[in-house]
Amino acid sequence: MENPFAEITARLDAIAVDVRALKSRAMNDKPERKRRVGLSEAAKYVDLAERTMYKKTHRREVPHSKVGGRLFFDLDELDRWIDAGRRKTAAEVAVDIMEGTKRNK
Repeated sequence: MENPFAEITARLDAIAVDVRALKSRAMNDKPERKRRVGLSEAAKYVDLAERTMYKKTHRREVPHSKVGGRLFFDLDELDRWIDAGRRKTAAEVAVDIMEGTKRNK
């Protein structure tokens, strides 16, 4: 006599495999952020006024592109620009002093 629950178990196993595949696909399908944004979005992204952001582009202090009179900003470049302005903490400066390494900012 065949186990009456064998078919149910097999179907549940197949469903579990499908659920894991869907879950894995959902985890890997992260929405991509827009790579390039305009002046207003870039200003919001770096938390500066639009006028300040415009002045920084005019003085070439912030990475940007200009096409047809419009300004564009790459979010990855803005991240690198922000990171470049990172200041060391007091603890990092103290460690540098104790180790005799170069003190940067």
